[in-house]
Amino acid sequence: MAEQPDKQQKTEEATPQRRREAREKGQVALSTEAVSAMSLAAVAGSFLILGGFLAQAVGGLVATSIEGVGTKGLITLESDTAAALVTDSIRGISSEFFLVVVPALLVAALVGYGQAGLQFAPKAVSLDPAKINPAKGVKRLFSARSFVRATMALAKVLVVMATIGVLAWLQAPKVSALGGAELGPALQMVGSILVRCVAGALLAILALGLIDFLFQRNQHTKDLRMTREEVKQEMKNTEGDPHLKARVRQIQREVASRRMMADVPSATVVVTNPTHYAVALKYDRDAADGGAPKVVAKGVDAVAQRIKKVAADAGVTLFEDRPLARALHARAEIGDEVPADLFEAVAAVLAYVYRVDRRAVGV
Repeated sequence: MAEQPDKQQKTEEATPQRRREAREKGQVALSTEAVSAMSLAAVAGSFLILGGFLAQAVGGLVATSIEGVGTKGLITLESDTAAALVTDSIRGISSEFFLVVVPALLVAALVGYGQAGLQFAPKAVSLDPAKINPAKGVKRLFSARSFVRATMALAKVLVVMATIGVLAWLQAPKVSALGGAELGPALQMVGSILVRCVAGALLAILALGLIDFLFQRNQHTKDLRMTREEVKQEMKNTEGDPHLKARVRQIQREVASRRMMADVPSATVVVTNPTHYAVALKYDRDAADGGAPKVVAKGVDAVAQRIKKVAADAGVTLFEDRPLARALHARAEIGDEVPADLFEAVAAVLAYVYRVDRRAVGV
């Protein structure tokens, strides 16, 4: 029984067809860590730019709620009343909230599109018994990709905590100095420390996202690698069996050769190089269009000898002219008219043929 190809044998880069089939199955190099990191960066940027508007809206909602405590506190809280209160509260901050959230969603979509492009993969959600195979499930659970994902999740938590801890520790002298400060400056200092901690954590997350992005691309390339046998089999499936194609070409040549030989008896003259070249020309002096002579057959070596034999059996004149035979063979294909610069030489040959024919019939 043939051995299954293992990863050690997959040394060939994936072909375009292999990559296309993988995309149809939903197998793309997509780093969710990179998407999450850029989304968090977009949220942070939105807060930095539009956070004041959101804070103002939330503050206005809180102030309105406090002012209406005396009135709304006496209302019997039923389902319709509660729904109306919640709706009013959401409506009060909805526009500012969307100004912060929508950029994050757009950035996430753009980052995902930049990595994998736009691809509908119905095969990815189709029923596949292999996906529910416990053995393969356990194998995927302990695969390198799963290990990296688990490691990345743990590293994210540890790195973020360590970054925040280090930054907070560096700000410890400033925090200790807030003991006797007024509320305004104290809140400003706390806000500054929080911004630095968040910025440091965000940079750490972005770095982890970049690492995961590079890993996913490298792992995806390795997963798509093929063995030499797979490449050969794909070439056979897409281009056909080389042996079969060679046989088809041979048959085509034989058919063309038979068709060409069938036209030789109707030729006017065969221009030859005694041992290598033969070109059969046909010219109809009575044709209405007055066209130039045409090549009806040509060949070298064995084919040339066959053309000469068929022509001799049919009574077609053989005319030896080595330079002309070589030039006609090289510059004119079967069915083409004689090149214009060879008209004079061919006309001389035809004139000789017609003289010979007249003598033969006693004219």
